[in-house]
Amino acid sequence: MTNEKLVTGDWARGPAGTNEVQWTLPGIWAYDKDAPMLGLSWELPDSETIVFRIRKGVYFHNKPPAMGREMTAEDVAYSIWRKNLDPQSIFYTRTEADRIRSVQAVDKWTVVVKVPPILQGSYIQGIYAETWIFPKELGEKGVTTAWQDVIGTGPFIVSDYVPVSAISFKKNPTYWLADPVRPQNKLPYVDNFRILIIQDPSTRISALRTGKIDAYRGLAWDEGESVIKSNPELQYARYLLHTAPIIYMRLDKAGLPYQDIKVRRALNMSVDRDTIIKGYYNGNAEKFAQPVMPTGELADIFVPLSEQSKENQELYQYLPDKAKQLLKEAGYPNGFKAKVVCEAAQVDILSIVKEQWAKIGVIIDLDVKESGTYQSIQRGGGWEDMLMAYETGIYYTVPLGFLKEYYPTYNRGNAYDQYIEDFYREKMLPYRGPIADKILRKNLKELVPYLVSVAFRVELPTPYLYGIWQPWVGGYHGEYSTGRGWWNDFPMYVWVDPDIKFQYTGKR
Repeated sequence: MTNEKLVTGDWARGPAGTNEVQWTLPGIWAYDKDAPMLGLSWELPDSETIVFRIRKGVYFHNKPPAMGREMTAEDVAYSIWRKNLDPQSIFYTRTEADRIRSVQAVDKWTVVVKVPPILQGSYIQGIYAETWIFPKELGEKGVTTAWQDVIGTGPFIVSDYVPVSAISFKKNPTYWLADPVRPQNKLPYVDNFRILIIQDPSTRISALRTGKIDAYRGLAWDEGESVIKSNPELQYARYLLHTAPIIYMRLDKAGLPYQDIKVRRALNMSVDRDTIIKGYYNGNAEKFAQPVMPTGELADIFVPLSEQSKENQELYQYLPDKAKQLLKEAGYPNGFKAKVVCEAAQVDILSIVKEQWAKIGVIIDLDVKESGTYQSIQRGGGWEDMLMAYETGIYYTVPLGFLKEYYPTYNRGNAYDQYIEDFYREKMLPYRGPIADKILRKNLKELVPYLVSVAFRVELPTPYLYGIWQPWVGGYHGEYSTGRGWWNDFPMYVWVDPDIKFQYTGKR
């Protein structure tokens, strides 16, 4: 809401315009759907250099420390450093050889970044699409967590923050961007809006039903169906959860059974996903949605199970007898015991899996952690056996960072696979920029069946969610994110129709 990147997805290519993309996933990265934001263009003069051209006439919020001054290349260079080279950043790479070598504003509107040649393509994505731009003066303040210090060039300014209650925003009067669909109109349309923090689910639903909330995304399927039935005037969109629930196995520890692919296949075959979809989700889930989601934006990469090998298809079938045989062949005729680190919200579905695995002799203990402890364990890799978590998915990082769930440096199970490593270095890293985009996506599709075959994880069904909004919210069609790692950016493009609101509520 407050800060911007060098590039975004083109809102006009979504439902508000040509309807080529649904904009329901935060990581659809396709060059032909891009729109420049604070960056106008980039060039690659050689294999270790990226040159970014910066937009003129964009101003920071009129608040300390920038006080409404014009953004320049120095701010972009500082923001790139802040994200990639500040040791306190979560993006600071562990290996020095993988880091950006230098970043410099060579004039007021040009930034030159030197990178390791093999990672040039990845850093185009990481800088162009993942770097939020801040004023360089923030670097002098050091680490700050005060909401008053949130400052950028974006469409809104934070006007208030009440912990565990609400975040309030007001319109940035000097915002530069026009509506991509209605270019005669300057953005944003609304003068103010709030993100409400309502902890009680029933209170949230009640607020939606009574018109106190204009839009609400992320309703579970049962909540969504109930609200739509009781309030037929509400508008809605149904979409897949963009992160799949996954049970990860440690694949780097001697003594654990998961290094044997027969064990991994057995665990997958002994999950009755059809029963979970029918009984737990009432049909509102997809059995196979990873490593690529079955959505229109990724149709050129997704490979249906029906087009994959018999061995891959078996991973998603319920075959407990064959699973027992595989465990026997792997040296576990009576199964084994395991521990799954999880959160309280994951216990219900894991209890179903626990019952199903017990039928092949695999007895699991659910090690339930409170949220803070769980997040620390997940991010730090401090789990010993199994972990229930949500996959980030390659759709976050198409086309170059896609192996975070499989590549040795990143995947949660610490698996190493020579074929994946070679594929990444030979068929992904050498390709850079818009011309290579189609090649990269074609290569990804080629790799998908192999990623399924290694059975590094146990994928559980991916549920559908609902986005619901009031009939007076104009210009909105259920969009969530214009790709490129943007989240919840839709408020800048939509408006409230006071006449329609008056018809339903008697208030404007």
